[in-house]
Amino acid sequence: MLRLFRTLKHLRWEQVAYRPLRIAQFRLYRHFPALTNPWTRPQGAPEVAAACEIIRSVFLERFTHLNSPLNGFDQRINDLGNNTFTFLNRRVRLYPLDWNSRYESHLWNYQLHYFSFALWCARSRVERRDDSFEPCRKLIESWLSEARIGRCDGWDAYPTSLRVVNWIYAYSLIENSYDNREFLDRWRGAIHAQLDFLSRHLEHHLQANHLLKNVKALFIGGLFFNREDWIEKGGSLLLRELEEQILDDGGHYERSPMYHSQTLADFLECHALQTAFGRLRTGQPFDIKLQKMAGFLDAMTYQDGSFALFNDSANTEETSPIPVIESAQKIVGYASGNYPAAFPETGYFLWENADKSEKIIVDAGPPSVDYNTAHAHCDIASYELWLDGSPLIVDSGVHGYGGDRYREFCRSTRAHNTITIDGLEQSEIWDTFRMARRAEIVEAAAESNENCWSFRCSYHPYHGKKLTHHRSIKRLPPENGFLKIPWLEVRRIWLKASSICIRPLMRRKSRLIHTILNVILKILMS
Repeated sequence: MLRLFRTLKHLRWEQVAYRPLRIAQFRLYRHFPALTNPWTRPQGAPEVAAACEIIRSVFLERFTHLNSPLNGFDQRINDLGNNTFTFLNRRVRLYPLDWNSRYESHLWNYQLHYFSFALWCARSRVERRDDSFEPCRKLIESWLSEARIGRCDGWDAYPTSLRVVNWIYAYSLIENSYDNREFLDRWRGAIHAQLDFLSRHLEHHLQANHLLKNVKALFIGGLFFNREDWIEKGGSLLLRELEEQILDDGGHYERSPMYHSQTLADFLECHALQTAFGRLRTGQPFDIKLQKMAGFLDAMTYQDGSFALFNDSANTEETSPIPVIESAQKIVGYASGNYPAAFPETGYFLWENADKSEKIIVDAGPPSVDYNTAHAHCDIASYELWLDGSPLIVDSGVHGYGGDRYREFCRSTRAHNTITIDGLEQSEIWDTFRMARRAEIVEAAAESNENCWSFRCSYHPYHGKKLTHHRSIKRLPPENGFLKIPWLEVRRIWLKASSICIRPLMRRKSRLIHTILNVILKILMS
């Protein structure tokens, strides 16, 4: 009970108030399906031909992160026709497919209901002029006929938000060339109904990236259907979340490079579309904020196009940083490589050499924003190091969100490049997403020049405010082809090695040999 209290005291009032409300609503929908008729039996929607033209143009010209080449495209189309889906590295054939059942895991099921495949099916029709959209059309019609609110994971607000945006983009891509108008009318009506449902079920109880996905869908849906109420509500919340979720140094307040990449892509899409629709309000701070966000993501990215895996992060096709950075270049004029060496508010510090073959990134920030630590790990003072363009010391990242022992391990202190003290965690993590007492940052700073870098940080773990873990890291400059290593340290190591190896072997002669070798080493290191 004390641990629960120490967790709940950090929450905002909206999280406490809305959670029981949302649970009650969905239980009612499950037991009284007639309540859901306004959304499951849509009566049509406004025409959107003009909006489709604008969205299609912006999507094809500026959304590099959604237009990247797809690996194994033909195989993906064939899999769809066989009801075979691959998400989170799990390939499953669902036959028969029941949209109201849960397969594999909660997160895997969410991925199924996102309908991300609708985008690349629509792209294929535009680029190749073939019938590759047909398997997707059948799945959409199946979902519209069978998915039930209160029974289907796909009607949760989060997957609804992602699906609606994917459907708006896919619809806009094929609207002017698809002959099945009856299907398009039904599809458009379903998108409109789901946006209405979403507008009444925003995830105020979860906040953070969930609420942002809701707001993004509502705002883009408002532009799509020219709904002023959705545009106003979505736009005001979008600005509020931009100011709250993005810190002054450009980092996302959850301190996860993966969620930062997702968030940047969301804001870029909204910014590009509101500009194209002539809805950009004067005085909006989008451009500067998004340039800083792009700089942070650029700083977290390595030579091979992957990013650092601090907190809940995984390198996936959808969050690949390079295409997102390229979209930022087109939308807000971000100049690649234009980022600082320290992000003090987010808590990341880095150093890299001129050709970026050597790079170190240290996480020395708080676990996350206070009221949402769902994606936080015990990784204060942990670091990743690349040498000669290859990873040498890496972070474990995250494998999934199931409530299992591996999830517990990925969040633990021992899964990161830092130390545990007395076998206890840095912060009091528990359950799948919970955190009670948190570690407290005391100091974090770095100094650097062209060839050397020094970093120091300290923090109190949750279990001992009088206990402090100090860590310092130094990158020393090369000198005359040798690393400048302190002579006393070399002498200490040599004395230790000679006492173990040389002296027992050489006996009386070892002292003379030892002295000679010491002189040689001193000359080399001077």
